[in-house]
Amino acid sequence: MTCRMLPISNTATPTIIAVMLAAACSFLMLTTSAADAQRRGGGASGPPPVTLAEVEIIPIRDRVAAVGSGRARRQVTVATRHAGVVEKVLFEGGKTVEANQPLVQLHAETEKIAVETAEAQRAQAADAVDRLKQLNEGVVTRVARAEADTALKVADAALRRAREELDRMTIRAPFEGIVGLTNLQIGDYIGAGTPIATLDDRTAILVEFTVPESVAPMMKAGMPVRASLVTRAGEVYEGAIDAVGTRIDPDSRTLAVRAAIPNPTLVLIPGSTFSISVHITGQNAPKVPGLAVQWDRRGAFVWRLASNNAVERVDIAIISRTGDQVMVDAKLKAGDKVIFEGGNLLSAGQTVRPQGS
Repeated sequence: MTCRMLPISNTATPTIIAVMLAAACSFLMLTTSAADAQRRGGGASGPPPVTLAEVEIIPIRDRVAAVGSGRARRQVTVATRHAGVVEKVLFEGGKTVEANQPLVQLHAETEKIAVETAEAQRAQAADAVDRLKQLNEGVVTRVARAEADTALKVADAALRRAREELDRMTIRAPFEGIVGLTNLQIGDYIGAGTPIATLDDRTAILVEFTVPESVAPMMKAGMPVRASLVTRAGEVYEGAIDAVGTRIDPDSRTLAVRAAIPNPTLVLIPGSTFSISVHITGQNAPKVPGLAVQWDRRGAFVWRLASNNAVERVDIAIISRTGDQVMVDAKLKAGDKVIFEGGNLLSAGQTVRPQGS
């Protein structure tokens, strides 16, 4: 290294400035000589000390993120099967109802009369059969017995039909769940098929989302997922894949997947938007500490320790990073030692002094 004398101002004392410049040049030359000696691995201090880390080969864990809309595990819009006038509203919106619990009672006086009539006709037909059974076989012909049996069967069918018509006048919950709001009032006339209220089984929330074609073969029922509400990102809910689609969408090149998120406290509401995360285990790859990764104009690399305590450069491509650990694509094998600390000023072939792992 050479030092060049700078022009001296007329206002400065030449002797003082010359002394200062000489001191600065001496310091720079000593510093440069020390750095060069460290790079060469020589000098009075010997090979530079380094710490080592052992390479591990582990499966790559990738993460697939998606957004989907949630719906109840079972949901339905309860409707009437028979036209009529509302006689009773037997539920309160937003409350939990049991399976088969009555929700709305329609006026059913006509249907009740039909049931009573059918019951009387059935009883009459049954009496006729009983009387014929008590008579001797020679007195009653087989034709008469057959006609009596047929009449009883017809009466049974008519009674079942009348009871079915009466039962249709009561709208019931098909399963246990939370019933929605309603505007029905006593005295309202509703036609067949008129919606009464929504009913949701919220014990689990189903979230449908899509994944890229590249990871579609890895999607399996039962794989764990993590879900969080887009509006409340800090709340995380654990679930699992419930079902996987069977076809890749030709336009988007994605596969439909459905996840089930348990909801025992019923805090999750159907229709909410969820952020879904699925962790995928793929092929094996080397794992090294993040501090071991060096960079230069050629890209990322690590220093690997050879048997003679010399270092050799191994180029890497970073696959993923988790905390202070990095998954890489490189020609490294399990048990290789890489320089963890002290690799900033090394050069290929330089001898180092390991201080531990």
